[in-house]
Parts: sequence; C-alpha cells; structure tokens
Amino acid sequence: MKKISLERAAELVNKCECCNTITQIVTALERYNIINGTNYKLDVDYKLYTINDCGICALVKNLIKSQNLKIQIIHAESDQQIEYLRKNKVHSFPALEIRAGEKTEFITGSEAGAYIASNMSIFK
Repeated sequence: MKKISLERAAELVNKCECCNTITQIVTALERYNIINGTNYKLDVDYKLYTINDCGICALVKNLIKSQNLKIQIIHAESDQQIEYLRKNKVHSFPALEIRAGEKTEFITGSEAGAYIASNMSIFK
C-alpha cells in the first residue's frame, strides 16, 4: 500500500480538491485502485470529538474501541477545543474531523456514527 497526498489522489482520479470532499476523493481513489490494480491510500487523519452526557458519543466511542479503529478520540472540554470547533461550524456531537493535507471537513451528530459504522474498513 502506498500512501499519497490529497493533491496526488485528486490528480489521479480527476477530481478537483476544492469542489469535492475528502470522502468523495477517497471513494474515487478506491474505484481507481480496483480498475487499475493499484493500491494507493490517501493519507487521512481522523479525530472524533465528544462531550459528556451524549448518548451517541458513548455509542460511537464504544464502536471505535471494540473494533480497534484508527480514530483518535478527543473529549472536547478545553476552551481552545470548543473555539476550534465553533470556528469550523461544529454545533453538535459527536464530531468526526477528517483531515487530509490542508483540507479539513466534519461530519457531526448521528451522521458521524453512521459514517463510521458504514465505512469501518477504511479505519482499520
């Protein structure tokens, strides 16, 4: 498996970095690998931000731990973390941060849990 940058992945799959999400480029790269017999993987970091008293947060954290997924779990409690999330228009939890290169996107609430559950193979 060869890790590549977001820029290189976008170039390979003929997708614009600005117009497509990281997840769209990852999906296109998976198709590219199947068609071309290659084994490229986009270098992506995943962080899950959670808070206390959040049932969905607890469920998603349990899923990550039980399946040994490569997602960093961060309990958002400092003012700096909360401000970072606010600046990125995150208003519900859990919040899955997906970062590749300079590009960052978030999936929040129950959609974050659903995304992780339906794409577990990319987090292994």
